[in-house]
Parts: sequence; structure tokens; C-alpha cells
Amino acid sequence: MLDAIIAERYARAVFELADEKGRLEQVKNDMDLLIDLATTSKDFKQLLVSPVIRPDKKMGVLDALLGGKVDEITKRFYHLLAGKRREKHLVGIARAFIAKYKEHKSIVTIEIRTVEPLTEGLRNKIIGIIEKRRGVTVDLIEITDPKLIGGFIVSTGDLRYDSSLLASIKKLKKEFEQNLYVREF
Repeated sequence: MLDAIIAERYARAVFELADEKGRLEQVKNDMDLLIDLATTSKDFKQLLVSPVIRPDKKMGVLDALLGGKVDEITKRFYHLLAGKRREKHLVGIARAFIAKYKEHKSIVTIEIRTVEPLTEGLRNKIIGIIEKRRGVTVDLIEITDPKLIGGFIVSTGDLRYDSSLLASIKKLKKEFEQNLYVREF
């Protein structure tokens, strides 16, 4: 809970500063980079959370890794975090920043799971329908899941629509287990 509060406060501060300075897109790209680094590199993630490594050493590594790749706002931000010994929250803050960015730009993330990858035409049709009905920009995440057998699952936020063949089979199986038909002779 405390981690979420810390992430939200720092993300809001960085977001407002980047927006005020007109460098929102650059800082958003930097936050994407930090999230990508943390998800693809265990060493990077361990570096941030390690209580053994001093914060100044961590910032030296971050400066070497991110050198001229990040905006000055982002660089000052992670140095500020190190000074306050909160560098372990960097990835959580980056995720909270991305959520604020998407809210600000009216971008909705929608995840769709299918057995096979969507064709370009179907992908565009799905995005078009959702954008038209909800008046937002869609960030579509496609996941291929052969276990579904057929159909699809669409998720956004807390909403989930499961139209997969696997779900239908499970539903039928449950109905058969609760067989209400009793033979009377």
C-alpha cells in the first residue's frame, strides 16, 4: 500500500513537471525504457532493490546505462530518488507515470487473447469499433494462447469478456456435473 502511495506521488510530480516543460513525450519514452529494462534484465531490477549497493553506485550504473538516452528531467528524477533512498520504487513510479500519461491522453489499454494472431484488417476493425464507441485511443495488446481452442478473451481494466471455446466447454462440463435430470421409473 505504501509503495503505491509513493509511486503515485512521485509519478504525479514528474508528470506535472514534464507537462509544464513541454517534454511529456520524451519523459514517457524514458519511463517505457526503464520499465523495459526492469522486465528484461533481472540484474537491473536487483540493482534497484539491493540494500547492499549504495545509492551513489546505483546512480553511477544508471548514468552509464542511460547516458545520453534519457531526458534531463528523467535523469534528475532518478538522482532525486537516490538522494532520498527510494530508488527501489523507480519501476513502480514509472508504471504509475505511464498510467497518468494514458489517462491524460485518453488512451485505453485493451488486451485480446486469441488462438492465432489477428489479421491486420481484423485488428484495425476492432480498434476502430472501440475508438468510435468509447471516444478514446486504443492501445491493443495481442496475446496468442493456443489453450483457448477457439474464440477470444477481451480485457480492459476490471472488465473481461470471455468468448473462448475453452470457457464454453468448462461451462458445459459444470452444467453436466449438476445434472438436474433424474430418471423416474
